[in-house]
Amino acid sequence: MMRTILILSLFTLTAAYAQGNLPESRQATFVEAVTGDEVLIKAKGVGGVSGMFGLKEEESVKLAEQDARKSAVYIVVYGGAGLDGLVRSDEEKRKFAPVEQELFSDGNVASFIAWEANTFDSRVKVAGGGKIRVEKQFRVRRSALQQFLTDRRVIERLEDVTDELGLPTLMALPEVKPGRNPLDELRSDNALKQAASVIESYLTQRKYNVVAPDQAQRIYEQQKAQLSVKGHEEDLSYMIALSVGSDIYVSYTVTVDTRKVGTTDVRKASVSVRAFETTTARMLGAETGYSEESAAPANALVEAAVANALNNVVARLGAYWQDDLKNGAQYKIVFSITGAFDEDARYDIADAAAKTLKKIAAKTKENVVADNTIDYLAWIQDKELQSPSALFRELRREFSNAYPQAKLKQITLNRKLIVVGVE
Repeated sequence: MMRTILILSLFTLTAAYAQGNLPESRQATFVEAVTGDEVLIKAKGVGGVSGMFGLKEEESVKLAEQDARKSAVYIVVYGGAGLDGLVRSDEEKRKFAPVEQELFSDGNVASFIAWEANTFDSRVKVAGGGKIRVEKQFRVRRSALQQFLTDRRVIERLEDVTDELGLPTLMALPEVKPGRNPLDELRSDNALKQAASVIESYLTQRKYNVVAPDQAQRIYEQQKAQLSVKGHEEDLSYMIALSVGSDIYVSYTVTVDTRKVGTTDVRKASVSVRAFETTTARMLGAETGYSEESAAPANALVEAAVANALNNVVARLGAYWQDDLKNGAQYKIVFSITGAFDEDARYDIADAAAKTLKKIAAKTKENVVADNTIDYLAWIQDKELQSPSALFRELRREFSNAYPQAKLKQITLNRKLIVVGVE
């Protein structure tokens, strides 16, 4: 009997040693984004040793608390329901393996915790009373974890990847019905205006370039006559984003629900955020954030809901931008046939456009070839051609070589869109 107990005890100690600094529980739930850099996590921890080597209850509680701290950090690193992890790809997980034990050391875990509750949400005995399981809330410094991982080359620092082209340019526009102008809606709705302000502030703090709505209005009015993108005629958010040269545009909706609790009006805000690649209108991420229900002013609740929604979406934008830059600077290039050409000549022009882009671009994608419009996506890796004006000059030169009977004329140039006339 004694031999059996000793074997079981040794097995328990061996399992604990193999686990090292990692949490035993690993049970945690994302509650909300408190700020852009901190997230609120509710985590469970287990402490104590069952059997003849059991600990005193107060010692088990301390171990359970520390395990809960580690579980809170664990979900931020690896992700969970409602929260994208910092370590996502197989390559990142491979790089993380050698430093995983270091990250979960007691000293490092303490530096990642910004705040923890003074009381437990729950505290129960488990494993026949030999262990304690506790649950409490923590605020985890997501930015500090990110710094730890970038310092050890587990994840790439976005600024390092974007050294040549910089971070993407973004703009935020409210989601509206087809044919409606989102800039008009923004001016007339205070909740939408507040959400836009919070989104823009959140993005600029992270060093993204953000296009202001009044600037977008001016540029769009100047260029809308030249913009004609098949399939997107009624999507003014897409057209506005394309006209100002934003890489990504963020659309959002705001809802504030009010109800009576006794004699007090309480409100709860929800904000749905969707991010799109401008050149293709491809959705890159979507999330809905909620505020707590309270009697606080609607603007404050909208701000909290926006922060919760943006937390995951912005992480996905960074990952998208890193991947996209590996192919080079992305442009939407539209050839608009404005000259008087017969059908055979139009075929030759389409062929010349394809040959021109094949010479200049590392990668191309044909979107539309119609009677008067040839629409491509092109990724430019040559750094000397990554400015719109330099790219246009090279397009004009190569196109003249491919089809001397026509020449290209500049219509629209910005950092995402080049529209040229063929005459």
